Amino acid sequence: MRKLLTSILLMATIPAFALSVIEADSLVSQGERAYATGDHATALARFDSARTTYSSPALLYNIGNCHFKLGDIPHAILFYERALRLAPGDPDIRTNLELARQNVVDRVNELPGFTLGSTWSRIRGGRDADQWARRSLWICLALFAVLAAAVAARQRMLRRGMLILGAVLLLTTLLAVGFAASRHRELTDDSEAIIMSAKVDVRSEPKDGSTVLFVLHKGTKVTILQQQQEWSEVQLANGNVGWMPPATLERI
Repeated sequence: MRKLLTSILLMATIPAFALSVIEADSLVSQGERAYATGDHATALARFDSARTTYSSPALLYNIGNCHFKLGDIPHAILFYERALRLAPGDPDIRTNLELARQNVVDRVNELPGFTLGSTWSRIRGGRDADQWARRSLWICLALFAVLAAAVAARQRMLRRGMLILGAVLLLTTLLAVGFAASRHRELTDDSEAIIMSAKVDVRSEPKDGSTVLFVLHKGTKVTILQQQQEWSEVQLANGNVGWMPPATLERI
């Protein structure tokens, strides 16, 4: 009886999920048509409704575009950043993000130091969130196939060549797994945030009346270090640290 009930519930859930996906696709199509005609508010409403069912780099990118067209720079940057996390190799997302950042009042320079740059970031990140996980799986399968061939090989030179190839594949597998783990950490990290308030005083201590260290404006990206009740300690790319109310932030 329990198995029968489970099967019935599963059969009822699958059509409902499929219907939700179809409805989301319809909302995206409506949003794209509205955006093409210049009705960016309607397009945003349709895309936001679709986002309740699923999320993708393209959908987040479209939402960012709508906010940008409507003059909401902080939310445009927020959604471009979210899209870029899922698709770090997408040049359109990166270009529009840089374009939106030009409208931010604060100019924050990163701390000097060794960096491999955005090209390495795109390679390491892959074109989508699961690319390196898939690659590590395929390389691992290739490694097992090569090792099996090495065991079966009767010629000494052939076996040696297979073992060398296996060693290369092993190193490549470890590298791919490392990249996949790095991507997982990036996707689950919610410490980065965008300032949504027009102007925020960043203070030396988590209390009203403490010294104002500097002032930040909407659209600026910060890293949240810790949170204490009604205050968040944030850090800028240039290393500056201070306290501000969490209500002024939205996490990426």
